[in-house]
Amino acid sequence: MKMSDAFILTGLTLLLGGLFMHAWVTPINHKATDPPYANGASLMWGDQFNFDITVENETIIRIVFKNETGGVLSADSVVLAAGELHQHTLAAPDAGYYSYEIDTKETGAIIYVEIERKLMLDMLPFPVGALILAMGLYQRSAAPQTQAEESIPTEVMDAVLDD
Repeated sequence: MKMSDAFILTGLTLLLGGLFMHAWVTPINHKATDPPYANGASLMWGDQFNFDITVENETIIRIVFKNETGGVLSADSVVLAAGELHQHTLAAPDAGYYSYEIDTKETGAIIYVEIERKLMLDMLPFPVGALILAMGLYQRSAAPQTQAEESIPTEVMDAVLDD
């Protein structure tokens, strides 16, 4: 394996990893018997949680947003009809760990949670991967062929083996 091959492989790995990191959002299937769904993340100033919540039956959902000390920053209640989609956004006022809790009041729901970063640091693998891939492709095209590579025949050779 040449150095250019290593750069190409690394660049493609970063691009593919970045694609999985952004495109693979798994919905949370929250059952009626489950306790309220709670989770959290470390956010920087201006980052936000984006929620898409669809409920199975008519209910009142409650979304509570807390800071790292456990203080409640917001608590919203929304009435939803069966099958209705509710979109909700919670923004971080400062940097720190923030948690949220979604209570569907004993009703099944499908919850999509996405974190939107203001500084777009999670997009960094794309340009870095593209640069490393471009460097590998450039090295491969600019490298002179060695004597051994030039002597390899390009046509197919047939061989007959005697018994």
